[in-house]
Amino acid sequence: MTRVVGGDHQGKGAPMAGDTQQNPDQASVGQKVAAVRAKSLDEARLKAAHLLSVLPEQLVLTVTAQHSRGLFGLGGVELDVEARWSPPQTVAAVASVPDAEARPIPSTATIACLRGRISVTVRRPVPGGHPATPSTVDALIEGWPIGARDSDAIAQAIRAADGVSHVFAAMVPTVQPQPDDAIAVHVSSDGMSAWLIPWADAELTEAGLSTSLEAASIDAGVDLDQLGSLVGSRLSVPTLIARGRPVVNGVDAVVDFAVPWVTGVHAPVAGDDAAVDYREMGSTGKPFKSGEVVAQKIPITEATEGITVRGVVIPGTVAKDIDLHKFNGKGTEVTEDGLSIVAIASGSGSWIADRVCVLPLTSIPGDVDFSTGNVRVEGDVSISGTITSDFVVEATGNITVMGAIEGATVNAGGSVTINGGFVGQERGTITAGGSVTARFMEHATVHAGGPVVVGFEIRQCTVISETTVTVGGGRGPGRITGGLVRGKHAVEAAEAGAENGVSTKVQAGWGKELDADVSEVHVPPRVTVRKTVHAGVDITVGGAVDHVTSTRAGGSWKDVDGKISIIPL
Repeated sequence: MTRVVGGDHQGKGAPMAGDTQQNPDQASVGQKVAAVRAKSLDEARLKAAHLLSVLPEQLVLTVTAQHSRGLFGLGGVELDVEARWSPPQTVAAVASVPDAEARPIPSTATIACLRGRISVTVRRPVPGGHPATPSTVDALIEGWPIGARDSDAIAQAIRAADGVSHVFAAMVPTVQPQPDDAIAVHVSSDGMSAWLIPWADAELTEAGLSTSLEAASIDAGVDLDQLGSLVGSRLSVPTLIARGRPVVNGVDAVVDFAVPWVTGVHAPVAGDDAAVDYREMGSTGKPFKSGEVVAQKIPITEATEGITVRGVVIPGTVAKDIDLHKFNGKGTEVTEDGLSIVAIASGSGSWIADRVCVLPLTSIPGDVDFSTGNVRVEGDVSISGTITSDFVVEATGNITVMGAIEGATVNAGGSVTINGGFVGQERGTITAGGSVTARFMEHATVHAGGPVVVGFEIRQCTVISETTVTVGGGRGPGRITGGLVRGKHAVEAAEAGAENGVSTKVQAGWGKELDADVSEVHVPPRVTVRKTVHAGVDITVGGAVDHVTSTRAGGSWKDVDGKISIIPL
């Protein structure tokens, strides 16, 4: 039922919808009245505003009758509503506003909710306004915990733009309300928010709000100010009434080291696309003065437990701390607050057996020969020349040789870096707790606790690494020719063997000890040859062996259930 009159409500004799008539008593003020029937006051307001061509918020509504719909009233309630409009007192002043275009233009789409059913009402835009679009509706319901929506219903409402409501979605109560309850309550699936859902068209009371929240077990994060402001009102749209406190997981401690360090690899990398830059390998470490910070710890961030709107506590992930003492080596100490490692004397900072150290630096300006004799030092040693045949160089730290090593014995607690090559003359040896890096190696023996990186070639050597052996970086041949090369985790080269079929053994899966225990972090061993494998090469991975009898293309060798598996590159 819809009636429109130009004055007060006229009863049965009043003109019907579409008629225009003014009450003579009200003509001087231009008052308009519309009588409509609707499911809710919001729907009635929108219908009347459309009929009278006025803004909805300018109407004063009065319910004149209430009707039950359907069998036994199960179809809900319809209201007869009188809507009265009077011209705003400020209308005459509009012309004096300097920027009339700055006035807000009312939305052409409104949302309403009753008994959990969400509807959209669209009307034609006023002059200067814009028609509603699906994005308009999306903006109005943004953040609402509704499930699927009926896009066809929204599209139909936008096309019609006739002020009639269209149900397009629903919000399901977590606890089923009574038919005459003003609201229902929806709790999100994660328990972090609670919403009030308009249910019956009735005023909200303090007792009703309290009862509904208690029934849904909402006892945390309630917005009490908003709750109080709702008393005495009629809810027309879903309203967020409580928020949980999100859990904050702990953040692990982090250590920043002033001495360059990469987990498991204390050596330059010779990759496929770039050769090792040996010019950058002339320093044994970073210099430090007494008291300077060698490592700095960023402490953990403690976890903060979360809590749902139902009071359920959600524990956060506990952060992992780091004890700097595990990294504290010779020449350093941990500060009392446990947040820093500092140097206790001037020296060279370097890594030795996964501990950062600041050790005295011994510099030898020329060769190690009869002029110097054997060299045995505490700390690091830097040699600007060559270590000549049959001499011994030992250091508890790192050893850097700007020249070559010729048939000498070299022992380092840390790493050995050779700017030139290692010509072993079948008696030279290198033993290092860390990495060993050289331009080339021939007729020598090497055992390294860390990676072995060789830029060009390993020829007729025994080279064993407790981690990896890498040969070739893009410029040299990257070849392993003859001898034995073994890496506990991996061996990688560009080419293995030679055209003359020289016996060459390449192995992955063990370090120096063939029966050593497997490390806690198991790395599946592999051998990778990027280009060519010649006849006479034996490739062993774990317990599987591939005897190469003819030249073939490279690949990646792995042990799969005791048998060699070759993956082409």
